[in-house]
Amino acid sequence: MTTDARPPLFARLRPGYWIAFDVAAAVVVAAVWSAPLVTGRGDGPPDVRFHAGVGLLGATALAVPLAVRRWRPLWAFALALPAFGLSLATSVVPVVPLASVPMAAVAYSLAAQRPRRVAYAALGAVVVLVLLATSVCSGHWAWPGVTVLLPGAVVVIGWSSGVMVAQRRAYAEALRRDFDNRVHRAVTGERLQIARELHDVVAHSMSVITIQADMGRLVLDRKPAVAGAALGVIETTGREALAELRRMLGVLREDDRDRGALAPVPGLAGLDDLVTRTAAAGIAVEVGIRGTPRALAAGVDLSAYRIVQEALTNVVKHAGVPGCRLTIEYEDDAVLLVISDRGRGGPPEPGGHGLVGMRERALLCGGEFDAGPAPGGGFAVTARLPDRDGR
Repeated sequence: MTTDARPPLFARLRPGYWIAFDVAAAVVVAAVWSAPLVTGRGDGPPDVRFHAGVGLLGATALAVPLAVRRWRPLWAFALALPAFGLSLATSVVPVVPLASVPMAAVAYSLAAQRPRRVAYAALGAVVVLVLLATSVCSGHWAWPGVTVLLPGAVVVIGWSSGVMVAQRRAYAEALRRDFDNRVHRAVTGERLQIARELHDVVAHSMSVITIQADMGRLVLDRKPAVAGAALGVIETTGREALAELRRMLGVLREDDRDRGALAPVPGLAGLDDLVTRTAAAGIAVEVGIRGTPRALAAGVDLSAYRIVQEALTNVVKHAGVPGCRLTIEYEDDAVLLVISDRGRGGPPEPGGHGLVGMRERALLCGGEFDAGPAPGGGFAVTARLPDRDGR
């Protein structure tokens, strides 16, 4: 179900609208505070009228930084601070309390948009200015708390609001980066998993198909029956590879309605077919089982099967021997796999992904992996996979 929920009005306004609002507010401030200066009206002694006029001039000057506070907050604060100080030191009630509102807006913009050190430096400048103005006004006015401390408190409130907005933005940005990193890690993990599955399926099947095709070509004229058997192995291996590829594609495209139609995930129970295909490629696999066979956890079972599959593929491609040995030992809380041969003893060709994939599978299960030349000659692959959940 879709909804037509709209963001709040303030969130829908473009930046240009806010700048226009600031300019309009600046015009109003300039008009309100400059009117007494232009008309020359005022009551009281000349010194009081002089101080009031200078204060009005400072309040009027706050219109300029108010208009540019969103796109030049630092410049706006630098212009507003002396104007605000002038109004603090010379004006009377009610000029200064109302004039503190534009200054509070400028302090808000600076604290919300600039780094923390700049924001706190601005707060320090405001505090110093208020203290200086308090000392100046204490000798002239009976109520410096109203004309100086109250406006200063209004500016500090505006600054505090800007700091809270900056902290909220920083927190939201940190959450977004964390979410992006989690998504990236998840996508990378899925890509590696798909790459491992494709490599294991394709590499083993193509090795068998290539060897059988090469043998069939060599004996086609002299031994048609042998060539026909090789073609049969190619057909069977190709069909099995296609079935696994379709299963993988089905997993990628699946939804809850299609889960029941997917083929089962391969495991050690399917080793007989794997050994048969390897034998068809010319490698006889001697299988040894130690301990009591049992059902393994799904992830461990799949990883064990893929490690054996890739190790046998490497024997077919690189060992140059007619046979190898596979030992599966069921321990109390793990399964141990050893695939060894008496072949050349060197590692697979550089640039391959087989050993890397096997190691990744073992480590993902929390297990151990080792591969290299065997002490008595040949090559050995050893993997120990924990299986605490499969008992």
